[in-house]
Amino acid sequence: MKLIWSTALLGTALLIIGSGAFSLPNVPNGLTKEERYAAAISGSMAEEISREYLKYHHTGIETERLKQLGYDLRNSHSKKAIFTESLADLSSTDQYFVCTMCRSTVNVLVRTFTEGELSGPERDAEAKRLTVGMCDYFGITTPDVCSGLFELNWPVIDFIFNETAAESQSFCSMLPISICQVKQDEYNLTLTIEGAGPTESNSKLPSRSPDDFLILHLTDIHYDPEYLVGSNANCDEPMCCRDALASGADSSSAAGFWGDYRACDAPRPLIVSALEHIKDNHKFEWIYHTGDVPPHNVWSTTKQGNLDMLSEIDGLLSEYFPETPIYPCLGNHEPHPANVFGNDAIPESLRVDWLYEHVWSLWKKWLPAGAEDTVKKGGYYTASPTEGHRVVALNSMDCYLYNWWLYYNATLIQEQLQWFHDTLLAAETAGETVHVLSHIPSGDGDCWSGWSKEYNRVLTRFSNTITGVFSGHTHKDEMNLHYSEEGYATVVNWNGGSLTPYSDKNPNYRLYEVSSGTKQVVQHSTYTVNLTEANLAPDVQPNWGLEYQFTEEFTEDTSPAGIDRLLEDMAEKPALLRKYWRYKFTQSDPKLTQGCDDACLSKTICRIATSNYQERTRCKELQAKLEESLAKEDPGTDDDDNGGGGASGLKTLSLASLVALLTATICLG
Repeated sequence: MKLIWSTALLGTALLIIGSGAFSLPNVPNGLTKEERYAAAISGSMAEEISREYLKYHHTGIETERLKQLGYDLRNSHSKKAIFTESLADLSSTDQYFVCTMCRSTVNVLVRTFTEGELSGPERDAEAKRLTVGMCDYFGITTPDVCSGLFELNWPVIDFIFNETAAESQSFCSMLPISICQVKQDEYNLTLTIEGAGPTESNSKLPSRSPDDFLILHLTDIHYDPEYLVGSNANCDEPMCCRDALASGADSSSAAGFWGDYRACDAPRPLIVSALEHIKDNHKFEWIYHTGDVPPHNVWSTTKQGNLDMLSEIDGLLSEYFPETPIYPCLGNHEPHPANVFGNDAIPESLRVDWLYEHVWSLWKKWLPAGAEDTVKKGGYYTASPTEGHRVVALNSMDCYLYNWWLYYNATLIQEQLQWFHDTLLAAETAGETVHVLSHIPSGDGDCWSGWSKEYNRVLTRFSNTITGVFSGHTHKDEMNLHYSEEGYATVVNWNGGSLTPYSDKNPNYRLYEVSSGTKQVVQHSTYTVNLTEANLAPDVQPNWGLEYQFTEEFTEDTSPAGIDRLLEDMAEKPALLRKYWRYKFTQSDPKLTQGCDDACLSKTICRIATSNYQERTRCKELQAKLEESLAKEDPGTDDDDNGGGGASGLKTLSLASLVALLTATICLG
């Protein structure tokens, strides 16, 4: 398959790059030559797409150029990956598609707003025809998903387009896609931080003792009450396992009884099985539940459906652990529409006060009365499980790039971060240790880097007080190390993985052994069930078991400095990094079959060392060492784990390869 691009368009881009004119308007200076080239092409193509599509929208006549653009783009991306994977993890071609279509759609909407087309009694219907039409024409996803996403999100987007102070290009520049970046002065946060930060890496590590205790970590349950055993697990939508298989369809597409590796969420029997196993086999002091109860049908959620699922899962947790304190936080799937949180600075009709009221009614049995104000205000709180220790639960939707309110006025989110700082300052003064709960880890590509920068400054300042950060969201059993601006290792973020198998992982839960004194994690253990094995025996309870213990497989030094030394070991010993990668995906059969090639290993070690997506200093140091180690490695080493595969063709091209292909098409033209 080959993309056929506009020769004139590419020629212009080549002239820009080849002439050395690297100061493209509003493009950050840190981009590589290939990124600048792709950015120029994407921007010019988005302009052409919006112009050609508006002609079609107004006249109903497709120009030959639009037909070619439509064909090129419909066949240039992975239909499901752009919904099921983090944008930062997409291939270069998928990132190019997302950036270009984002710019095109925003261009079209801005122009129709500016020119007065989206006004009058047919405003909403016209906006839907325009937006859903583009979504369908360029093959972004299925018509039902396009329509559902519009219906749920249009009221918020409509308000933002009319009121935002940001320029239109800023909407797409916040995506974690380098070629989409532009300079945006209106999105700057600066917190007032009291006191000095550390002058060396945090190497504090208490000795393990009989007084240490366990904390259970549950995250990303993603309960699907409409999961249908034997249904189609290979649908075209972002989430499957709800619709019956078509007559004569391949039986291998049928959803398993206990869940499915494909884009399917957790059926109730799987959740109950996990809770029963936990209750019967473990004793722990309290539970961290880091969000995301509803499933991934983001185009067809309902307010009442989300409330019902939150209540149902809360009921199960209370039933199985009636005497155990639970400290929850909100995930991006809790509101309706999904991902969209606001605060009291936006219109009342568009706020999610109903969600905050509901979760308080569920959470108040575990939390102090003083937490009510902040939970109802923004879904965050602080509580003290035991004397001398404090939990701070954040609503990390303040950093989530799919929370459209960031595009309205991102400085509105500064209030919670300042509260976070002030709460930690009070804890420091009182001599308390602190655990932080946050659904989205700050280094995730879906977390706005402006927020991550200030969040990291706070963690650095209070790294002697914070003895652990606990997150979810990525569905991966992983960790992320926070660094100061000077490069000191400061805080470890432990990610609990997910109970849902969505996508391509075995369900899991985690237990942390924490020091009775400092509450620092000194060991963690991950428990999983193999879905392939479980689905062969639907009438037998799944075989939940210990997958691994961290200190047995990696290092006994779980301090930030110790984890940083582990990263050095991983860079020097690729086999150790491969083992981490296998556990990261809970050794699921699809991932083990896929394997992890050198590029995958490089991305894996970078992710551990990244706590702000746009700050890659430590990442690049480790990647350089890993590259040297891989070059020296015996080609036959760990063949079964190297993988190296993945689908062939355009969708897996690197940015350099994509640029080379685009350049070649100019000559062909």
